[in-house]
Amino acid sequence: MQGFSISVLIPVYNEAGLVRGSIGMINEFLARHFSDYELVVVESGSTDGTGELCDEIAKGETHVKVVREGARNGFGSAIRLGYRYAVKDLVLLYTVDLPFPLECIPDALAHLSRYDCVLSYRSHDTRNAFRRIQSSVFNILVKTALGLKVRQVNSAFKLLRRATVQNMSFVSNHWFFEAELLYRLQENGVTFIEIPVPLTERAGGTSSITLFTFLTMLRELLRFRHLLRQEKKAAASMRP
Repeated sequence: MQGFSISVLIPVYNEAGLVRGSIGMINEFLARHFSDYELVVVESGSTDGTGELCDEIAKGETHVKVVREGARNGFGSAIRLGYRYAVKDLVLLYTVDLPFPLECIPDALAHLSRYDCVLSYRSHDTRNAFRRIQSSVFNILVKTALGLKVRQVNSAFKLLRRATVQNMSFVSNHWFFEAELLYRLQENGVTFIEIPVPLTERAGGTSSITLFTFLTMLRELLRFRHLLRQEKKAAASMRP
């Protein structure tokens, strides 16, 4: 489509009930819309047979490749690994719980003639009130702490040029990764547009996000802020 090839990164951990159906649906959709594409499945040491299922799927699908992380090191760690193995023009993160309609991909491509990447904000959110409030508080804190000029930090749809992210150095291994990604894009002057994308609630499997995820992300934010201060001090000390 429009001359672009695409790598779709799919991190998985203990998703045996969803992985075959989701990968099949993603593969079918991409085949209809792209002549050149790949699905990069990053398997992080699942204990429920997910890894074996992924290997079985990849044997019968030339567009699917499985990257074995070997252990559960965090969401961000899996994405960083996926970025390293991606080879197509564009990269997109998409989890097996299908967080947004795949139709958003062709809609976003038209914007790449003017912008380096396409980000998103949630146009519709059916999660319970607690999850929505938790998300809103985190967004406010992160945007204030890092000076991010985006509407939503953790809206799932982020269509990026592979060359842009493969040249970046990331430090976050867990859920804070998306916030760091936006910070690195902004600091490097990467141009973007935000489009409205609905959030699709998980229909199967079990989410790995718990009540403690919010606290973990706050700790990561504080750690990242400390790292940035160290980076600025180091840069200042090297100036003549």
